[in-house]
Amino acid sequence: MKFIVGLGNPDPEYRSTKHNVGFEVVKAVAKANGIRLNKKNNFSVYGKGEIAGEDVTLVLPQTYMNHSGNAVAELAETAMKEISDLVVVCDDIALTLGKIRMRKAGSSGGHKGLESIAHALKTDNFARLRVGIATDIHKGDITRYVLSPFKRSQRRHAAHAVELAADCIESMFRNGIDKAMSVFNKRNVGVS
Repeated sequence: MKFIVGLGNPDPEYRSTKHNVGFEVVKAVAKANGIRLNKKNNFSVYGKGEIAGEDVTLVLPQTYMNHSGNAVAELAETAMKEISDLVVVCDDIALTLGKIRMRKAGSSGGHKGLESIAHALKTDNFARLRVGIATDIHKGDITRYVLSPFKRSQRRHAAHAVELAADCIESMFRNGIDKAMSVFNKRNVGVS
């Protein structure tokens, strides 16, 4: 069983913000594979199904971004057999909008959700798919930037980036993570 965890914030006010791209990718994967995200436990909304013949649980933590580790730690204690079964999907302000980056492991890069998960699991040796959200130069308050929606002119590119990331997850199931990385880490929907 693979666990695909999309990071975001659960309240409706955050629904269309840049920080909720991880949620949007997991919802796109769920829709494409007929998986209903309708189950709840203490810290997450989730759904179970199959992708390319492999069992999968798609997870949306309800703990808010900076406490995502609480939800993932519960998964690790109750359902996950190996850390290698975990893939975390999140936004990345260091990548331009339209770019995605799959990695088998790595540092948090300053992302508070990834930091929370690494702290809770006592390792950062889990796969992650980062979705670029950077659209312009960021000066000052990064929190305000990530908690704001994309501008109207950027929404089409954001939707394509979510689609590209969902395709990357599908490819990982069909062809393995190495192949998915070699194909999708080079692709870019581009921002005009």
